[in-house]
Amino acid sequence: MAEKMRKTKILATIGPASINEKVLNKFKDYEVNCLRINTAHGNFEQYTKAINSARKIQEFCFLLDIKGPEVRIRTKYPIEVTAGQVVPIGFNKKEDAYFSYDFYNEVAEGDKVFFDNGQIEAKIMLKKDQKIHLKFVEDSVIRINKGVNIPNKELKIPSLSKKDKQAIKYAIDNDLDYIALSFVRNKKDVLQLKKILKNSDIGIISKIENWEGVKNIDEIIQESEGIMIARGDLGVEIPEEKIPIIQKQIIDKCNEKGKIAIVATQMLESMVTNKLPTRAEVSDVANAILDGTDCVMLSGETAAGKHPINAVRVMNKVAREVENNVEKNIDLDVHGNMSEELSKSAFLLLQKSTANKLVTITRSGYSASLISRFRIGKPIIAVTDNKKSVRKMALVWGVKPILLDKIPKSSMVTRVGLHLLKRGEVKKEDFVIFFAGVKTMQEHVSNLIEIHYIKDLVEWKKKVLNGELKKLP
Repeated sequence: MAEKMRKTKILATIGPASINEKVLNKFKDYEVNCLRINTAHGNFEQYTKAINSARKIQEFCFLLDIKGPEVRIRTKYPIEVTAGQVVPIGFNKKEDAYFSYDFYNEVAEGDKVFFDNGQIEAKIMLKKDQKIHLKFVEDSVIRINKGVNIPNKELKIPSLSKKDKQAIKYAIDNDLDYIALSFVRNKKDVLQLKKILKNSDIGIISKIENWEGVKNIDEIIQESEGIMIARGDLGVEIPEEKIPIIQKQIIDKCNEKGKIAIVATQMLESMVTNKLPTRAEVSDVANAILDGTDCVMLSGETAAGKHPINAVRVMNKVAREVENNVEKNIDLDVHGNMSEELSKSAFLLLQKSTANKLVTITRSGYSASLISRFRIGKPIIAVTDNKKSVRKMALVWGVKPILLDKIPKSSMVTRVGLHLLKRGEVKKEDFVIFFAGVKTMQEHVSNLIEIHYIKDLVEWKKKVLNGELKKLP
């Protein structure tokens, strides 16, 4: 007997360690729901090779992570530094080491600079001749292309670089599903990306990695399809002891609005080199799931680690063990729009009646997200005629997306129910709640709830075929 579908979704970053057929087949076996491509590394030719390899295995959801307003250290080779050593680094591309963005006039002597998710700490001792002279706290190796953080500084970096704009076009041309925008500071950053994507159905995942993003989280959530809590850079910009509470608060806000929440960075970090995770890492994954996240993400563990298959196996095992203890974070007394209110009614019916499944009929996946936010223990089946929506719903907690060639305009609920019976997704004895939008000219509006025993729909069809009824209900 096949295992039940895992409700918590897994997002795995692909890279040199994971683009071969053996690894990707194992990713499929362990139900990796979406593959992430990090444009901070590699080139478009390599991305295409990875996408083509994955699409031969199955129709994966793809998320393209673009760098946004970030700073990186560019080096020709790793640079070894010793504790107390002062190293001048500038902004000229001709130098052996330089910063990707010129912040010379935006920092002061005494400011701290961190490299590689805060692993390396330095202090600006001197500014001279368009170079900053950094004193390093301990022996370290500055590796090629690592991220740079300057806490408490709101740098005036453009939201989208030239490479970002190329990556956006690449995502559109290659029919990718999500773009993750790094270092989102406010809704303006999201709106600029939206403007470029105006004729595309690619979803925007906003990465929260600095204090400005945390401060403006409500407006960012409003403009995004989801939020990625990128704890590596966030933990450098903000005191690390604040991160667990910020994580919980952001997940709660995403749940309330039916937006995707992704917890990312360093989840199973030790598995980059080790076969087994630490117990603390297992607890971290479990707590993110208990907090209500839709999705947990693997970064270097699957992109460049020694044990990418094992990392996914562990994530899958922990999620299956923990997710049945997840409870809703939604306050039912908070009023929303019509669709949100109707989703509450569907949830209460499912919770208090003998109904054992919920089917949402959707085009974009919006109604599925509204139902998912209640973290219902019973199966949620989302039926759509949009291939892109099937892939995008791969990141929504507890939802099993099903592609139907065409959503019927008449007798919609009955025909969808019978189609699911034929596919084996429901049984005759199932008591099912149907949730959908009908006869509406607006997008993202749900206005229908029907409850049926599937066996009753079968009987209705028989009576129509026997001429006892003129049409399906």
